[in-house]
Amino acid sequence: MLWLCHNLRNRVLFAQYHCLKRAPVLVSLGDAFLRPSYKDRFFTASIKQTLGLCGPLMVDSGGFALMTRRHLRWSMREIERLYQNLPADILVSLDHPPSPNDDRITRERLRKKTLSNLQRMCDFVPANRLMPVVHGHSLGELERSCDGIGHLCPKADKIGIGGLVPLICSGGLVRQFSYIRKDGTAGDRSMWISDALQLVRKRFPDAFVHVFGIGSATTAISVLALGADSVDSFSWRRVANYGAIFLPGCSERFPTVREGRSHSRPFVSKQEFAILMKCECPVCIETNNVHERLESLARCYRHRAVHNAWTVLREVANLRNAIQRNRTYDFLRSRLSPRHRFYNAISERWGVPS
Repeated sequence: MLWLCHNLRNRVLFAQYHCLKRAPVLVSLGDAFLRPSYKDRFFTASIKQTLGLCGPLMVDSGGFALMTRRHLRWSMREIERLYQNLPADILVSLDHPPSPNDDRITRERLRKKTLSNLQRMCDFVPANRLMPVVHGHSLGELERSCDGIGHLCPKADKIGIGGLVPLICSGGLVRQFSYIRKDGTAGDRSMWISDALQLVRKRFPDAFVHVFGIGSATTAISVLALGADSVDSFSWRRVANYGAIFLPGCSERFPTVREGRSHSRPFVSKQEFAILMKCECPVCIETNNVHERLESLARCYRHRAVHNAWTVLREVANLRNAIQRNRTYDFLRSRLSPRHRFYNAISERWGVPS
């Protein structure tokens, strides 16, 4: 399952296209941390109508905003007021994710603060809608986080894994991250996510496990293939804002050559025209001419955002279909190149050849 991260400014986009209107959507109180007027403008009992949504809704507590801007302050009383009115399927506990650059004392303090918040939220959020969040940058830290949540919510049926954005980001905001695996070998950031999923699965075997902060379609299917039940992504709109699009099995692409544009990403090649012509998103099906499709995507942010959201959702659906047909190996091999940062972890899990 993939949740599209809504930035609360794409209301027309979601209301107009059914593929987005009915999609699972995640919104974050972090936007209200940064823009206080959003609290009573969006986070109300009519949030779905305001945003033009009719699918599942998850409300994040804004932990990532707190990690990147630690000067921000937020009242638990205010969260209680907002959460009690929201018709969300999942309400995420207010967590304080550690940064990989934090020292051990800071990480421990943030873990205890997260558990303290969870204890308070258990009093006003129904257990069947509350999602606690675990963190850690070593297996021991992650185990302690799981133990703390298990003590407070022994029957938790939803668990989030947070604080991974710096590890997942393309290019690696934390290039030198490493840890010791159970077998005593050193693991990298992709192996960490794989091992973290296995650890959380073992501790909460019946829980719905969500991984926060996933990027591209390829990264989303990788993390799902490694054992997550669901992920969320804002890359569909981030990439569209840069003028780029997603194609299945490819990195980000510029649709056409533009004068004065930095060549930070490849352009859609003639060899990739066939991939684009298979796209059945609401934008691409308007024409059967590949050059008209490319021009439409190149000139309009909205078109790119719709195309990218549809592509990510379809790739997750394709993975699910491959798993059901026992074709996971073939599907992953068609989507992941040996250079992808999750290739080694996927190879270990599914036997994709190196």
